[in-house]
Amino acid sequence: MKLPRTLFLTLFLTHGVFSAPASGQPHLNGRSFRVERVRRGSNNLHGPTALRRAYTKYGIVPTDLGIDLDDFEPIAMHTAAQQDFSEPELDQTGAVSAASVQNDAAFVSPVTVGGQRLILNFDTGSSDFWVMNSRLPELETAGRTIFNPSKSNTFQEIEGATFNISYGDSSFAAGDVGYDTVDIGGATVKRQAIGLPTTVSPSFLQDTYSNGLVGLGFSKLNTVQPKKQKTFLDNIAASLDAPVLTASLISDGVGEYEFGIIDHTKYVGDIANVSIDSSNGFWEFKTAGFAVGGGPLKELDSVPTAIADTGTSLMLLAEDVVDAYYEQVQGAVFVSSASGYIYPCTAELPSLTMAVGEKHYATVPGEFIHFSEVGVNKTTGETVCYGGIQSNQGARMQIFGDAFLKAFFAVFDLRGPSLGLASPTY
Repeated sequence: MKLPRTLFLTLFLTHGVFSAPASGQPHLNGRSFRVERVRRGSNNLHGPTALRRAYTKYGIVPTDLGIDLDDFEPIAMHTAAQQDFSEPELDQTGAVSAASVQNDAAFVSPVTVGGQRLILNFDTGSSDFWVMNSRLPELETAGRTIFNPSKSNTFQEIEGATFNISYGDSSFAAGDVGYDTVDIGGATVKRQAIGLPTTVSPSFLQDTYSNGLVGLGFSKLNTVQPKKQKTFLDNIAASLDAPVLTASLISDGVGEYEFGIIDHTKYVGDIANVSIDSSNGFWEFKTAGFAVGGGPLKELDSVPTAIADTGTSLMLLAEDVVDAYYEQVQGAVFVSSASGYIYPCTAELPSLTMAVGEKHYATVPGEFIHFSEVGVNKTTGETVCYGGIQSNQGARMQIFGDAFLKAFFAVFDLRGPSLGLASPTY
């Protein structure tokens, strides 16, 4: 029997006092809008694919250890149906839907650029806004929707400007830059810098579900030269009720992003406010301790910081955290060809508590750490599953992706800046 979700998410063991971000109530002269996300299927995410995407994004080189996947019979994964974005979905609230693609490896949403409708990824782990476009070789864009600047009445070239963003050794986009009008759910920025790559990595060409990316990290991370450009969030912030982006990433229902307001009906209790160090351009915070299940809190010295990244599906953590976690999962083993831990799907997953900031601890229930069925053990006949917690392979920071964020109502607040976390009402 499952406990009620609100009881499962008694989420903080805190040394300090909870507090909502300052000026949390909206101002009457502002506005807000939201971006919805469609249902996440709990058994649809292909774990190894999600891990490879995360490693590529941050340039992490995996180390092969343990047994081989040949000992397991793979299970065919069911690809989520592609959502039809052919009809406008805007309403007075500024809502726009987002579809799960590639077995929840990414979420995409319709965005209008220069009057042209595109399907893009939203990502708090980067700060470039770029789109597949007509300046790419025609052979590479055949059969997909692209942005054509010559068909936009509002496009303006930024003479001499270029961008070059790399998400890892095999994932990149580079090319020209221009200004154009961007509309997301009815919220409009008239001079948003848009990257128009003339070259992209094969991984982006193979991704037919998305035609670009909206970076929502800090503008310092933006790669445009000779002058960095502001993100969509920075550009729209002054006209919002409050300069915030909230995320309600529900694991088994319809979630949403909402810009400009902290909706008090979306969470219970108080919001724990975590100070953000934006000096590297990420939503980065201290995380110097952890606990598995009901076990004791342990210090974490090797990788004392983490970033909150809506564009990554998994949690990539320090190896001592990952090893300690799967030691408590019966039958868990490391599979070298998947660069990650798998376990019998019948195993009960413990919760994981991580330090967030100086004063707070956030607990992720075990149900959110389960990701997907990946195969059948040829020896025992057991179905094996892939864990949503995997190693960061010694990288300088940990990545708190959707496996973490879906357990909370999260507030990305430019004031401070800070990351707010609270127990969601869903």
